[in-house]
Amino acid sequence: MRKINFLAIALLFLVGKGFAQTTETEQEGKTKAYTMFGKSWTVTKYEDGTKSYEWEIDENDYTNYHSTKSSKFHYNFLESEVGINIYPVDKGAPKVKPWGSWYVALQSVGTWKASKNFHLRSSLGVSWYNFKFEDPSLVAVKTPAGIDFVDYTEVIDVPGADPTKSKISASYATLTIIPTLRTNNGNFRFGAGGYAGYRLGGRGKFVYDVDGDKRKDYTKSNMYIENFRYGLRGEIGIGDVTLFFNYDMNNLFQEAKGPELQAMSFGLRVD
Repeated sequence: MRKINFLAIALLFLVGKGFAQTTETEQEGKTKAYTMFGKSWTVTKYEDGTKSYEWEIDENDYTNYHSTKSSKFHYNFLESEVGINIYPVDKGAPKVKPWGSWYVALQSVGTWKASKNFHLRSSLGVSWYNFKFEDPSLVAVKTPAGIDFVDYTEVIDVPGADPTKSKISASYATLTIIPTLRTNNGNFRFGAGGYAGYRLGGRGKFVYDVDGDKRKDYTKSNMYIENFRYGLRGEIGIGDVTLFFNYDMNNLFQEAKGPELQAMSFGLRVD
């Protein structure tokens, strides 16, 4: 009986060893280590999209597994982007100051891997448009006839007020779809697509100092910013960093309620 058990164990060992050899790969991969509830394991991702798993059973004793089929769909629950908003000058709106005119986006992302060199990236989330005026003494005022930009003295009557910041902002629920071409290892990527959004909110903000005391005035309104926005988007990715550029094809303000101009955003995302 012991001889039979010994032969069975030896046979399983040889078969298991042979199987392990058939799944070995000479590709270079990125390895990450994980620990949970006192257990540790590592995951190695290879250039062809497959993965190998190595987890601990006993001290210095590991069992290996290498997948032969990779998923064609990847989902990331939360991803962020940050950038700057601008619009053309000499169009009737105050010149904006890029530093402070922040573009921020929080979104969930799904990527369909049609092939090694072509991915379809789609995202759904919320993006914020901020336009900080270069001249802080100008204030955006909503009137029945449309948006108007006036000197702060027409809005507040505070002797000795020192304007420090003036801006308008809006938030949008945004859907983006980007077909993307990439190299085999994904270290270089190029994508071009479009986006569409629906406005969720908006406001104006004016900040000024009085004898060292900071005061803030808010106008909770849509400021006649368009309810819908849509445009074109381009992306260039190198390594873990992706640069993006958005160009709105519709006007920033509603028709006949503000200057005719299109907003633009550019920034980066770290994958």
